[in-house]
Amino acid sequence: MALFKLVLGAGAISFALASGCAITAVPSENDLVDALTDDLSFAQKQIIETKISDWFGGVKVTLADDVFSESSQVSIERKAHLDERRLPIEGRHNNPAFTFTLLTDGKDCVLRNDQTGDIEKIAEMTCLAEAK
Repeated sequence: MALFKLVLGAGAISFALASGCAITAVPSENDLVDALTDDLSFAQKQIIETKISDWFGGVKVTLADDVFSESSQVSIERKAHLDERRLPIEGRHNNPAFTFTLLTDGKDCVLRNDQTGDIEKIAEMTCLAEAK
């Protein structure tokens, strides 16, 4: 009887762990259109900042409170290399701008890294297709 409970318990724990780590499907890119948000909460903005930060290798990223409210795309430049006088080295910088696009398939919002093509679903966020 004790062996039966041990096996049953191990099976239940394995199932719970596996279901907790389930990956939600990202909509097909063919079904996605540019999207806007109408009311982005602080928590949702933090989720977007964290995802972009992850794509930048952990560098902290701060976005405006109204990000994606007027445009489906946001561009971010890395900080320029500065000399001891806090001026750009050689008077300019060559840091590329990185762009990210908010997309929707009508029910889910996703964020696309335009440089890599990676797409990440943003949980518990509503967005509307951008009128063109």
